[in-house]
Amino acid sequence: MDTKELFALADADDADGLGKALKGAPESFRLRNEAGETLFLYCVFRGKTKCAELLKRRGGQSLHEAALAGDAKRAAVLAKAAPWSVDTLSPDGWTALHLAAFLGQGGALAALLDHGADARIFGRAFEQNLPIHAAAAGRRIDKVSYAKLVAATGNPDALQKQGYTALMIAAANGFSDAVDVLLEAGANKRVKTPDGKTAADFARERGHEALAEMLGA
Repeated sequence: MDTKELFALADADDADGLGKALKGAPESFRLRNEAGETLFLYCVFRGKTKCAELLKRRGGQSLHEAALAGDAKRAAVLAKAAPWSVDTLSPDGWTALHLAAFLGQGGALAALLDHGADARIFGRAFEQNLPIHAAAAGRRIDKVSYAKLVAATGNPDALQKQGYTALMIAAANGFSDAVDVLLEAGANKRVKTPDGKTAADFARERGHEALAEMLGA
């Protein structure tokens, strides 16, 4: 069975069919689509939960997959075995730290930081952002883990390519925990986008009035 057929089974979330098709196949991280996504990443990002769980149980995840799956132990083992790999970009443009941050995998995020992951590396995918931006967009990260990530970044007001700060993204998403962490870290709520919008403006536009009032004060 070729790779396209495997991804078609994943699209249907046919875990039984995919499990049978993968017998004797190489590690799943070697199976990629034309965009460079591995089979596991493809399933996770598209909500193919049955196939994602199958692949997780199958084991043998890459560093990026372990980060996405929240497997802190495997992430630590892989990072320790190949320290140079901890900041590499996946073919679709993300570091392992971006993936752990976006999915709110605090344990994996901590393991990556403990093994030297650099929170100041920009992704090269469509967002071209830092992990602090990815976490604010994902809205899953806990406060303690996000505080570690923000501290590791060093600059809570760092801009992603489109000119947004993590505070703007968190405010737009109504992600109050992230807003609290960023403000405590010294984020400037008066920073504006090129078209003049502040974090408070984004919160107000999305109907998060309490956050808008706090950020506008």
